[in-house]
Amino acid sequence: MPGGPPNIPPPPAPGSAGPTSSGDLSLSFGKGPARGTSAPSSPAKSRESLLQRVQSLTGAAREQGSNLIGAAASTVSRVQAFNKDRCFTLLVIDDQNTDWSKYFRGKRLHGDYDIRVEQAEFSEISVVASGDTGATVSIVSYRSGSKSSRSFRPDFVLVRQAPRDGVKDYRSTLLGFKFGGVPSINSLNSLLQFQDRPNVFAALLQLQRRLGKDQFPLIEQHFFPSPTEMVSLIKNTPLCAQFT
Repeated sequence: MPGGPPNIPPPPAPGSAGPTSSGDLSLSFGKGPARGTSAPSSPAKSRESLLQRVQSLTGAAREQGSNLIGAAASTVSRVQAFNKDRCFTLLVIDDQNTDWSKYFRGKRLHGDYDIRVEQAEFSEISVVASGDTGATVSIVSYRSGSKSSRSFRPDFVLVRQAPRDGVKDYRSTLLGFKFGGVPSINSLNSLLQFQDRPNVFAALLQLQRRLGKDQFPLIEQHFFPSPTEMVSLIKNTPLCAQFT
């Protein structure tokens, strides 16, 4: 092994190209060709294009929704159209779980009289009555956050809701219909009487006295004006008699 220094090739002359190989790691800092845009569009242009696309889709959806709403409104107006001069107004007192208008849609009375259906709950109704003009109903309702009010004179009443619950008592509404002479199913008399159990049983007792106990038997009942009298009777009655 020779001990002299290794042979180092001389540097290339100025202006001449050095040796090239696939493993050349040299960097060229010379002025190269103009670089193009790496992406077809800049980020700002991409966001603008996306926004335009969203606006276009939103506009199309809004237009389609308007067309659907217009068609539905047109259909409802055709279905609910009735002759105001030749119609009977039916008031149905019930909650909104049942749409009573569909049961009378397209029906006629006396050949050519339409049936106009108004539906509301007891809590939405107020009635004023006169001996000359009959009963006038005012309805104030709230649907989907909007308030609506209307007044009319019913020709008939269909009651499908209890006139009294644990909080409210709407028997005054029934009395207004009765004062105004508005017919009803069931009759207003039966609706008023069935609000008090003693009143109902008193009517049953009248039937029993007329028909006889054998023909019209009833379970024996007692009337107490207050719980105090009922408790006192139980205390004074022998235990064996209480369960016979």
